[in-house]
Amino acid sequence: MNNFRYFFIAVLSVICSVCLSNALAKSFNVASPDGDLVVSVFLSEQGVPMYNVKCQGMDVVKPSPLGLVYDDISLNSSLEMVSVSQSEKVSDNYQMIAGKRKDCHYSANKRTVSFRNSSNNQLDIVFQVSDDAVAFRYAIPGAIGKRVSVNKENTSFAFPSDAIAWLHPMSVAKSGWCKTQPSYEEHYSIAQPVGKPSPMNQGWCFPALFKTHDNIWALICETNVSGDYTGTRLAHDSTDGIYKIDFSQPQEHRGEIDPIAPSVKLPFVSPWRVIIIGSKLDAVVQSTVMTDLAEPSRVANIDFVIPGKAAWHWIRYGDDSATLPFADSYLDFAEKMKWQYILIDSNWDQFIGYEKIAEFVKKANSGNVDVILWYNSNGPWNDAPMTPKNKMHERDVRRKEFALLEEMGVKGVKVDFFGGDKQATMQLYYDILTDAADFGIMVNFHGTTIPRGWQRTFPNLVTMEAVKGMEYCTFEQKNADLQPQHCTILPFTRNVIGSMDFTPMAFNPGIRAVNLKTTLAFELALSVVFESAVQHFTLSPDEYQLMPDYVVRYLQDVPTTWDQTVLVDGYPGQFAVFARRKADKWYVAGINGTNIAKTLTLDLSFIPAQTGAVLITDGADRTFNKTELKAGTFSKLDIELKPNGGFAFVTK
Repeated sequence: MNNFRYFFIAVLSVICSVCLSNALAKSFNVASPDGDLVVSVFLSEQGVPMYNVKCQGMDVVKPSPLGLVYDDISLNSSLEMVSVSQSEKVSDNYQMIAGKRKDCHYSANKRTVSFRNSSNNQLDIVFQVSDDAVAFRYAIPGAIGKRVSVNKENTSFAFPSDAIAWLHPMSVAKSGWCKTQPSYEEHYSIAQPVGKPSPMNQGWCFPALFKTHDNIWALICETNVSGDYTGTRLAHDSTDGIYKIDFSQPQEHRGEIDPIAPSVKLPFVSPWRVIIIGSKLDAVVQSTVMTDLAEPSRVANIDFVIPGKAAWHWIRYGDDSATLPFADSYLDFAEKMKWQYILIDSNWDQFIGYEKIAEFVKKANSGNVDVILWYNSNGPWNDAPMTPKNKMHERDVRRKEFALLEEMGVKGVKVDFFGGDKQATMQLYYDILTDAADFGIMVNFHGTTIPRGWQRTFPNLVTMEAVKGMEYCTFEQKNADLQPQHCTILPFTRNVIGSMDFTPMAFNPGIRAVNLKTTLAFELALSVVFESAVQHFTLSPDEYQLMPDYVVRYLQDVPTTWDQTVLVDGYPGQFAVFARRKADKWYVAGINGTNIAKTLTLDLSFIPAQTGAVLITDGADRTFNKTELKAGTFSKLDIELKPNGGFAFVTK
């Protein structure tokens, strides 16, 4: 009995010692499984939760504040660190229908720290560090069901003073055409010094790409954002390279109807703040952390989600082209190209009507083509006049519309003009995706926010715009002039975080009143350089005559979803070369974003040596050129890229 008592006292002593050390703790570390990434968490002298991040011993994020303020309860200073959990391994294996990789594996080390203020209010911060990313989120314990308003995040990211950044400006709410902004449709600020204020005084959008003097790359974003919170961005003021989380502008979406501060129900867990990090840019490109940390699929049966390629009339012919003659012409084109879809854009309800659209769907289906229809997201939050409108923002009306589309055999919707990131807007996205899934409808969001891990949670979300895409190249010549460079930034920023509906590929350089600056092979390469589960190509039926047979076959066969993605070479704003694999076939494509010819030597040794390949490049006088490559001859491939040119390569 005495021995047992001594043993019990010894164990209790150890437990008390651990508890005491936790209560007195001032700092701790969390390392990635491979040890290259290390996060240090500590309290400042003022009781501010702080963290910093090192990669291979080099600073990526300098000491930066964390914390929240809710219901005027400050949990961002004068805190004490009361406990720190032991390191815990977390892992997940899952498959994606869309994206850069089919089979995804996540492995990370996790620790949770608890802070309290003098009133005994508690804030937990959960850190998870994988080999390619640092992620953290807040948790507020409390009475079940009680609601509080999160008035401010103290989250910040302090970068070394010699770092540079590729940043997308946030636009002014209710600005732009018919008050449809913000919709993430600006050109990037390229390789700018950190700390430079945003040009529109509204901060910077996610994702934000940084490069340190030590050649460490970091991409900041957020994931697993739902209607339980608001979408965030980086604030306008970034003095000394300290970028802070900011909430929406008051005028966004429905304006004063929707508060800026998210209302959350306790106990509450915030979205993940994510920093993708690597000593090579390929680590950023290949990361799947945006979906690794997202909620698993809410859709039980996903058989109706079928990625593919779509013909699309609007880019060439505008708002008045949703007519049966145009629809029939593009349907014939889609059948020739063996594409899976045709998108009928805005005003189809006026120019064609529901009855004739139903007949058109049957006609398209007889040729193995399915139909996607455009919708205005409105409510009263913008002045966009295109129809159908007032069909998507009220649940009963929306579900009635989806039921009708299901009966007609329509496979997807393109919903446009959201204009904001408030909590109510996040909830609208979730509601549309939820209801669409109930009726077997795929969704493409335009005039939209960025994807925030949603393609895992809702596999019926096949793509999102949130990019200054091809349509802008047709509006103004200056946009067309900037397109080559712009396209070499997007694969390292916007497209890293989810499918991107840029709507690429025009072979006729004269489009509307604009002349494109890109070559034919540049445009062809975008079918691989850009990832989108449904690719809406801007080719028109008359361009069929511009394509030699081997280009037609290439565009008939090129996938829109991938088993593996590799960044072969590239630098944002200069050039990009991507390799993507589907089953045992590799597609490699590259673009030159400069007006100077570029010679590249590409390491393709990862492609099996026993296969041959077809290389498509730019020929003379705006033509294509085809070269047959024998097996074993291209482990090192020399490529000559014309100014604003490109190439496409596919194994046999």
